[in-house]
Amino acid sequence: MTSGKILVVGGGPAGLFFSILARRALPSTAVHVRERNPRGVTYGWGVAFTESAAAALRPAAPDVVDALTTNTRHDRMVISLDGTGVPVQVGASHLNARWALLDTLEKFALDAGVTVEHGCDTAVTEDDDLAGWDLVVGADGVNSTTRDRFAEHFRPSVELGSNWLAWYGTPKPYPPSIILQNSEHGILMVHASGFSAELSNFTVEVGQETFDKLGFADLTEDESRELCERLFAGSLDGAPLRSDHSPWFRTKFVRCARWTHRNLVLIGDALHTVHPSIGSGTRFAMRDAVYLTEALTGAEWDIEIGLKEFERVRKPVADAFQAAAKRSIDWYEGLPSRTITHPTKFALEYLMRTGRVSYRDFRRENRDVVLGYERELR
Repeated sequence: MTSGKILVVGGGPAGLFFSILARRALPSTAVHVRERNPRGVTYGWGVAFTESAAAALRPAAPDVVDALTTNTRHDRMVISLDGTGVPVQVGASHLNARWALLDTLEKFALDAGVTVEHGCDTAVTEDDDLAGWDLVVGADGVNSTTRDRFAEHFRPSVELGSNWLAWYGTPKPYPPSIILQNSEHGILMVHASGFSAELSNFTVEVGQETFDKLGFADLTEDESRELCERLFAGSLDGAPLRSDHSPWFRTKFVRCARWTHRNLVLIGDALHTVHPSIGSGTRFAMRDAVYLTEALTGAEWDIEIGLKEFERVRKPVADAFQAAAKRSIDWYEGLPSRTITHPTKFALEYLMRTGRVSYRDFRRENRDVVLGYERELR
């Protein structure tokens, strides 16, 4: 396919990055992105790229990745238990406001000659869309209508997490932080991280029992936000929490038994998810775009061959990443049933929860922290 028509359903990181790569690979091909939200409208706060994620993505589009890694950078985090913080060295990460990241990607897409349509119906039909385009890419997120429309072909499984989360923003500057509080209501936890000079993420996470005890199910979004401000007043130091469509939600862990149907392929959260706790959802989605473009290019844009190759090469890597995410989910969801009393022990458990960081790795990077802890154990 040296020329033709490609439809990308969804203008998130996966869809926009693939549209850039596809248009650059095939300048004579029309690439059209359909996005249900109006231009400039998105939800959420900051998103992160680790340095390793940026390095993995950079060869595919160095200029794009460089533009996404010039904002806020962190290489240390603080893991706090009941007000006692343990600062630890971690791999460097770059954070961007979600709206700024999408705006940057869309500008690169438009510069590449991609057509981006906002505020439109993104439903894909068997006859009109699959027959009318050479390739259709479903990149419409965790609540994908494309995946649902063709569920009999993709055979998805969706597991709801047992913990409840609410994703707020705050003007208080935070390094990447895990904040754990033991309370009369149960364990309260926050994932916080500054993503600009003015704003930080502040994601509250609680187990079902604590969620019920605090009555969050009966509160409005504003009432929930105000209660969270009071619960974490000691950490916020008077800073407010801000909502941006910030209802309580449970994470969805998505897998698909099949990745393609005819000339349709899923990528990003529409195909498979990880978990906010490992902070790699954007990277995971954009890597799908890279693998898909490489597979199609290697197949000289023979769609049938390229889609099969994409699944063959990408699936083992994605499955391993999802396995690490599942271990992280299980660790978080086990917290509400535990009593946690030692901040350094909690920090060790947190950083080693996925099996991707060993005690030796942690000790090498955080020698003083570990030596202090080992002296306490003697």
